[in-house]
Amino acid sequence: MKIIVNSGNIGTPLALELAQTGHQVTLTVRMPKPNPACDKLGVKQVPFDINKPDSMVAALAGHEAFFSLTPLVENFIAAGTSAILAAKKAGILKIVRSSAQGAGPAAGIQLGRWHYAVEKVLEDTGIPFTVLRPPNFMQNYLGFGTPQTIKSQNAFYSAQGDGKVSQVDTRDISAVAAHVLVESGHEGKFYDLTGGESFSNAEAAAVFSRLLGRQIQHVSISDEQARQAMLGAGTPVWLTNLIVELGMIGRAGYLAAVKPDVENILKRKPITFEQFVRDHLPVFRS
Repeated sequence: MKIIVNSGNIGTPLALELAQTGHQVTLTVRMPKPNPACDKLGVKQVPFDINKPDSMVAALAGHEAFFSLTPLVENFIAAGTSAILAAKKAGILKIVRSSAQGAGPAAGIQLGRWHYAVEKVLEDTGIPFTVLRPPNFMQNYLGFGTPQTIKSQNAFYSAQGDGKVSQVDTRDISAVAAHVLVESGHEGKFYDLTGGESFSNAEAAAVFSRLLGRQIQHVSISDEQARQAMLGAGTPVWLTNLIVELGMIGRAGYLAAVKPDVENILKRKPITFEQFVRDHLPVFRS
């Protein structure tokens, strides 16, 4: 099968996995550049500009299936819509779309409403589709300054309070996407891709402490403290607002439910948070 995949933390590993199983894979990138892993497996790179519909149609042409993931940009709906309409124009026969848990027209946060708007465009194209809806990613612990403060202060900070979230490893999302792209029977399905456990940041801190061999603390901060820290670090206002909202729904427990879709599709348990930390220990070690 000829498959084209939007690059990123989910898309790039997905492209490599698909290539390893014999599919012809193209990876969309802002600017093609040498990539030993892709080159070794024959994964092609093509430029894909979310602000230039013609570039997207040209990239998508000649492929059968498309893994669609819109980067977190201010014009999210317009960018996602353009990519989906470009896929229809290019003759794509199947789309797997990465969305977000809780997406809907009346979602309590803006990101959920944004994702739903693009999902609706996808449904209206008539192209067979599958939508993947994960909550927060475990890989978020690799950003937002968390490794740095764990190394320098034995602590990390969030406005999530004691809320539990069924966080998922992006490697499991990639693995699920690999299945639904090439298998039949997933058309029209919406899958909630959670981890196999729901945990708070205090419980995450206990895992870090045990595996790093020193006491790590989660420090709860207010929404306003989080907002000011992000703005002070140069985060745009629109993105700051989205992240603060994610903290609010996590704190309220709206992302705590553990769903069976990952295990049902992969026929194995989801990656645990402990395994995620073990796999990334050098990032958090002093």
